[in-house]
Amino acid sequence: MQEARSILDGVEYRGLELPDVGFDIGTYFEAARQVSNRHLVFLNTYCEISSDGWLSALSRYGLEDGVGVAGTMGSYESLRDSVQILKEVIRRNIGLGANYDRNVAHYFDFILRPRHRRWYSPAGGVVAPRRSRFPLLSKVASAAAQLAGRPWLAFRGTASIWPGAPRFDVEQFPRFPNAHVRSNAFMIRRERWLEFAFQPRRKIDTSLFESGPQSLTARLRASGLATVVVGADGRRYDVADWPGSRTFRLGDQANLLVHDNHTRAFEAMSPGARVAHAWMTWGDYLDAVPADFPDLGFALARASH
Repeated sequence: MQEARSILDGVEYRGLELPDVGFDIGTYFEAARQVSNRHLVFLNTYCEISSDGWLSALSRYGLEDGVGVAGTMGSYESLRDSVQILKEVIRRNIGLGANYDRNVAHYFDFILRPRHRRWYSPAGGVVAPRRSRFPLLSKVASAAAQLAGRPWLAFRGTASIWPGAPRFDVEQFPRFPNAHVRSNAFMIRRERWLEFAFQPRRKIDTSLFESGPQSLTARLRASGLATVVVGADGRRYDVADWPGSRTFRLGDQANLLVHDNHTRAFEAMSPGARVAHAWMTWGDYLDAVPADFPDLGFALARASH
């Protein structure tokens, strides 16, 4: 806190020191109860402001009566679909590499590299594994690994994909496209925000609040209010326009007002992994997906209207 105070030296402000409970959403609600401002802007600790005039741009639309929330990034991603896709990638590649597919290895290196390090060169490129000197033994071992892995893969939560992730059932989330404003940096009317107040107890609670069937975005849209993303270009992007906003997981993300840990991670990924994440986030709304992108049996299709 002392470092924050030194940065704000000479600026008039009111500081709130709150206990680290309820994750970021719970803290936002507690802070909202303790202030009287008509509109509130929330940023979490991962946020990094990346554009001059960011607050002016955000408030230009966040103050409009017909806007329920103005955020810096949105997404169409469904955790339900993404986890199933990644589980299928793992399922196809259990064992000693008999199911090696260069394109799958290229685009999903972020999930396969820890499991198949010999598929990748030290420089990061994909290399074909050597054929086993004992092909029958390899097939037996691969089959055994698949059988052993089935109970693990049958679990419907994120913990089956990312070690250390909270175990929750992703079947609770809507299918793609699941439009939601990401809750890392956004502006909302205080009275409206407090109508949604609750105390999250588990990580799943905050995830459902952000992108579940009764998410903040879904409830605001159902009430007839706009949920918009604002870019560094000063433009407002309504839900249908998000795939062209050049913000979250889109191109070089050059139009972001604010970066966070997820946008920085996207920029640090391999070219193949960026394509895979962009596809899981935007599906068929992307202008184009490379012709060699693997067919995993999932369709992230545009919504029919």
